[in-house]
Amino acid sequence: MTTNEPRRARDDEGVRRRLDKAVRTGRLVRLHRSIPDAERLEGFVVGTGPAWTLLAVCSDIRLDGWAAVRTPDITKVRRRGDETSLTVRALRRSGQWPVRMPDPAVELDDLPALVRSAGEGFGLVAVHAEHRDPDCCWIGAPVRLRRASLRLREVDPDARWSDEPTTFRFRDITRVDFGDHYARVLREFAGTPA
Repeated sequence: MTTNEPRRARDDEGVRRRLDKAVRTGRLVRLHRSIPDAERLEGFVVGTGPAWTLLAVCSDIRLDGWAAVRTPDITKVRRRGDETSLTVRALRRSGQWPVRMPDPAVELDDLPALVRSAGEGFGLVAVHAEHRDPDCCWIGAPVRLRRASLRLREVDPDARWSDEPTTFRFRDITRVDFGDHYARVLREFAGTPA
């Protein structure tokens, strides 16, 4: 065992404790991840497990879908406010706080279950492979889950379906988004794939 391993294990335990606390308290947090140049995500942790953590994304004092990130990639959980913050007060007034798991709920045990449940519940998912390109995502409908990969029928920014599905290896996927305003509009205009 190298000298870095015990410290990393303690750091992981601390991150898991802070994630669990964020779920219990409903506090607004910012997640930092170990992926170079990956976006820091702000919102409310609504579920966490050893494999995946689910965040209700919050920006400009409003909720906008969910982002599932790999739990082992999370390096810091920073508190962004308590129950008296403007964001929480505004969400409480509109009946959106405390923030809850999406309905229908998504599974966080493994990536195939996560993609399947998010796809069935919301139609479109955004897949991120941030080690390859941290500024890009692919949006579409999951059409086939294999043992080690996902086939996604993509929809372009003009809400047109691609002719052929794109394959993504599960090991490359670092984040899955769904239920946000942009994806809902794309789904509305794209309709059902032919």
